[in-house]
Amino acid sequence: MNSFVFGSEEFQRELKDNPHHTGEVEFLRSVLRPGMRAIEAGANRGVTAVAISRQIGAQGHLYALEPVPEFYTELKENLRRNGADNVSAHQLALGNRRGRIQFYKHGGGSGITPAEDAEGLYVEATTLTDFLREQGEARIDFLNLDCEGSELLVLQGARKVLEDHGPQIFCEIHRDYLGKLNQSIGEVAGLLSGLGYEVRPLRVEELNAESSVEECSHVYARKPSRKREMKELKEKIADLKARMPVHSVRPSMLQELEELEEQLKSMENGEEWAPDP
Repeated sequence: MNSFVFGSEEFQRELKDNPHHTGEVEFLRSVLRPGMRAIEAGANRGVTAVAISRQIGAQGHLYALEPVPEFYTELKENLRRNGADNVSAHQLALGNRRGRIQFYKHGGGSGITPAEDAEGLYVEATTLTDFLREQGEARIDFLNLDCEGSELLVLQGARKVLEDHGPQIFCEIHRDYLGKLNQSIGEVAGLLSGLGYEVRPLRVEELNAESSVEECSHVYARKPSRKREMKELKEKIADLKARMPVHSVRPSMLQELEELEEQLKSMENGEEWAPDP
């Protein structure tokens, strides 16, 4: 069923028969909030795009990117059928560079890695950083990525956005396709961790089950909240004070305490903090 109406009995039966899509929709509902600005790369025919649209509401906006002409046409039709007026569709792929790139369409999916009996085509690609700049978008809160092997490349092209905006990320992992590019989920998780993200591996078919990077279907990444960072900072200060001797406090301990208290004060005032060089 390529065309759908999200709340229809027919579509609900389809979701029930597809634990993968059901889990994705359920997880997106759990983390998205009204008013969010979001991007979806690899929107396909629009199942998760419509789910996102409903969660972020009229005050939010979703940029849904799909490079394959056939899927893009289906995406626009399903957005129309579902009244998703807060979604703009763009016939684009995301990666680490701009320009036309080789793509492969296979069954109901597509990506940059060849697959058996795949149809080759060329599509337009851009980076997330360039896309947001061209849209004049001041902020982005959420990324939903289903890039079938381009996961690492998309994140590399989004580095500035991840540094400046710190959006939450829900990313499907395609190990086989990554492997064909001599890449791995470890590199994906490492890039995110290096940018200050906490990375949580998930299996969307069993959202309540523990998973690992080696067996997950998706990763969910977010930067620690300022509230949590402040709590941890206060705990560090209390621990340091508790360890200070009554007499003859070492200068290094006093310096560490002073820096921690300055950092906490800056955070409480909503300021950025950096230690003196």
